[in-house]
Amino acid sequence: MAGDGPLTAARFELSVDGRSLGVFAALVSIASAIEVVEHSSGSETILERLPGRQKPPTVTLKRGVTRSIEMAAWHELVLFGDLAAARRSCSLTMFDATGDPVARYHLSDAWPMKVEITALEFGGADVLMETVTLTCDVLQRVSV
Repeated sequence: MAGDGPLTAARFELSVDGRSLGVFAALVSIASAIEVVEHSSGSETILERLPGRQKPPTVTLKRGVTRSIEMAAWHELVLFGDLAAARRSCSLTMFDATGDPVARYHLSDAWPMKVEITALEFGGADVLMETVTLTCDVLQRVSV
């Protein structure tokens, strides 16, 4: 059946409120998890594993640092305590080498919980890299 093979992606675009915030070279991870609760009923020795609390979903992306300060400004809203202004609706679209979208995720009430710039050595020719970790209330794979 067509479309059942593994996907490949060459770039990842993060759009916030319908506007592109940046293109990333790498998707480090998309994580969504639920805690497992062990439960035994009464005096029986039957142990049952049940779904517990949902852990907040995260998306981690990596790119070369650009001149744009939009990501830093968004992260600063959180640092300065304005979480209401920082929470945004986002889309993460994955594109193949030809530029066609291959997958899309919607993040509800997302905000950057971590922005990390890699250290470089003086005189090196390495590209300065920015790793951004977003968290959100709801992470949902949607059709492209």
